[in-house]
Amino acid sequence: MQQLNHVAVWVAGIVHFLLGAVWYTVLGKTWMAAIGKTEEQMHSEHGNSPLPYIVALGGALIVAYTIAWLLPKVGAPSPNSGAKLGATLSLTLIATTMAMNYGFEARPVVLWVINAGYMVLGMAMMGVIIGAWTKSVTPASSRRDKTAWHR
Repeated sequence: MQQLNHVAVWVAGIVHFLLGAVWYTVLGKTWMAAIGKTEEQMHSEHGNSPLPYIVALGGALIVAYTIAWLLPKVGAPSPNSGAKLGATLSLTLIATTMAMNYGFEARPVVLWVINAGYMVLGMAMMGVIIGAWTKSVTPASSRRDKTAWHR
């Protein structure tokens, strides 16, 4: 029986959030040009509000919990299977949905590459972390400190 490892989930969510900080710092000018905004416009719209960061971290945690819940259901949790699950989910559900929306919204392909690329890499990383840090627990009636950690 698999039990969610909340520490692994939180670490995965925080790593995803931090990847976003690096990703959008490095690609920030290209991303802003693709959305048709300047730094001044972004600052005037958001000011110093922490809300976008809170939403980003909350979303990352929801995705990490989903990966942690799904991983044991689709096979033996491991870093490799976690990476495959994260990449597959992001490519088949997130990147395709973005592509459909961006097509109708006439958004630039480069914006899709930046946003979808972040999710594919980030969710694969989440899967690696969660898959590497999986806790197996025997049923409560026979547990008695027999918690095993698998890598």
